[in-house]
Amino acid sequence: MSGPPDSEKRSAMMDWGSIVVATSESRAVRRSFTRSLSEAAAAASSGDDGDCPVHVVDVGRFDGTEVRHALYNFEITGIGRLRFDRGDTTLNPEEIEYLRLVSGGKGQQLMDACILPRL
Repeated sequence: MSGPPDSEKRSAMMDWGSIVVATSESRAVRRSFTRSLSEAAAAASSGDDGDCPVHVVDVGRFDGTEVRHALYNFEITGIGRLRFDRGDTTLNPEEIEYLRLVSGGKGQQLMDACILPRL
């Protein structure tokens, strides 16, 4: 039982699948590096290269509704302190607003705010 020749192995692209890469300025990475990476991805996405299509998507901060939905999902799946509070956090508008302000509307920071105890 033999596979395809070496030349076919090197030139074959995936039939399906993807690679997701996220960049953020909330980590200790030089802004020039992040900017050059974003520019290279944008240049690759603007080309008509059918061999390796690249799609660049900018995901902004969560708005109030998205923060509430994320918190509801965190509660349902049992993330951090939301696991045992029986809805006290998600039913309290002031607490939701506090978590939105602390996280800046960013998904990872919102999850961190739910996991870490409130001081």
